[in-house]
Amino acid sequence: MAFNEKLAHLLEEPRIVTLTTYSADGLPHVTAVWFLYEDGAIYITTNQEASKARNLKRDPRMAVCVESREDGKESGMSASGSAELLSGEAAMSIASRINAKYLTEAALEHPVIGPAFQDMSDVVIRLVPERWISWDMEALGAELFGVDVDESLYFKPTLK
Repeated sequence: MAFNEKLAHLLEEPRIVTLTTYSADGLPHVTAVWFLYEDGAIYITTNQEASKARNLKRDPRMAVCVESREDGKESGMSASGSAELLSGEAAMSIASRINAKYLTEAALEHPVIGPAFQDMSDVVIRLVPERWISWDMEALGAELFGVDVDESLYFKPTLK
């Protein structure tokens, strides 16, 4: 499936993505992470000793999922492909931009907090998606039920 431009805002917002890699025993390893979408690639900070980095060194296959849980308008995108692990100055520059997406200026400038987050990330995962999947319940609801249906009368709210 192609990239869904209508849902691209999900990649720009400071949302949490779910990252899936594969453990040595072949089972999925799923974790929530901060990310940056830039120039067609998804970037995620980590530490070279973290399970996700060790998993990707052995098996570069990965997937990420980002979603919006607004009742009646649930939507999301997932991307999958093979990861590349970046280190050194290039990784540190990207890690700084990821931290800036999620941390306040006060946190970034704090003598302990800012450096702590920067020091946690000595590796950056880079994914240029080979496949995109998206869903948009508002569009699906309009298609299936018509534009005059009030979803709040029929669907229970989901936890956010």
